Amino acid sequence: MHPVLMELLPYVKEGYCCSQLLTLLVLQAQGKENQDLVRATHGLCMGLGFSNGPCGLLTGGATALGLLAGHGDADSPAHPAFMPLINEYATWFYEYTAQYGGYTCDTITSNLGNRNSAASDEQDIDLLACGTLLGACWEKIIELADSYTIDIQG
Repeated sequence: MHPVLMELLPYVKEGYCCSQLLTLLVLQAQGKENQDLVRATHGLCMGLGFSNGPCGLLTGGATALGLLAGHGDADSPAHPAFMPLINEYATWFYEYTAQYGGYTCDTITSNLGNRNSAASDEQDIDLLACGTLLGACWEKIIELADSYTIDIQG
């Protein structure tokens, strides 16, 4: 099991999904809490609600990077290289998940062997099996923040 997942295990047991976990990691790094944001990222879970959409680690990663470097208000403009930053994360994610057959939640979880063939709700995905991917995504976010000189601690 990836070490970052060990840290997040209590949240997994509480029912938080992959996109929420990345959001929680950024908030923890910044010493902040924001339950409204965590709740909002729930909409990105499970490929946008089992719609065969992109994995929540792709969309949640973009959200996490947006939290770190996106436009906030008049006094908080976006990082000057925000779009290349997001594009670099997405490109990396597409390449990384090619080993699972694609970037949709359904494709990834099916190829990880952790999806029930009759999946109908969030409980049918074993988020622990996605732990390696979650850890890789978090490491990539940290790496990108460093290379774009973004203070992850806010």
